[in-house]
Amino acid sequence: MSHSPLQLLLMHGSVPLIFLVLVAGGLGLPFPEDVVQLAAGVLSHRGAMPLPVALALCFAGVLSGDTVLFLTARRLGNALYTHRRTRRLFPAERRERIQRLYAKHGSRVVFFGRFMSVLRVPVFAMAAAEGMPLRRFLFWDGLALCLSSPLVVMLGYVGSASVDRVARGVGRVEHFIALAGVAALLVVLAVRHVREKRQPRPSP
Repeated sequence: MSHSPLQLLLMHGSVPLIFLVLVAGGLGLPFPEDVVQLAAGVLSHRGAMPLPVALALCFAGVLSGDTVLFLTARRLGNALYTHRRTRRLFPAERRERIQRLYAKHGSRVVFFGRFMSVLRVPVFAMAAAEGMPLRRFLFWDGLALCLSSPLVVMLGYVGSASVDRVARGVGRVEHFIALAGVAALLVVLAVRHVREKRQPRPSP
């Protein structure tokens, strides 16, 4: 009898396995991050690991996968768009769309890319290929993960008695995550604006 990825993780999941699967998912392999983080929350509720460990594990695993993706794309540079293993991710229309987003929003696109499952890998890879500093990438990606990762882990934790129903609910929660992400971004920009206002202006 075949098992779903969630069922397999619940039967065989461990801290090293969950971390490795999250890193692999960050590279674009077919391991849905939400499912893995749900499993971590369920396993935590069942006593396999403390909740703080599950939260930190998922955050670190996803961010590590994103970092490996970023560094790989940086090494490829412009060859990213022509390499036989990556060029299919960048059809002309998608590449132009992402370039317009970067032109309009700058590095903040990384933040929103975290919530766009189809564009996440291309957005992150193009950030590296186009020369975004790693520190800036980690800031925006980490900020988005602070919202999305704990929410999905907690969804698995509180719904561990009805895993199937929780798994079906992930898609609906994505809308809430996106709204929360926008709200957090507005707060960050507002704080930055206030700080700039408080800085003394140079004398003429």
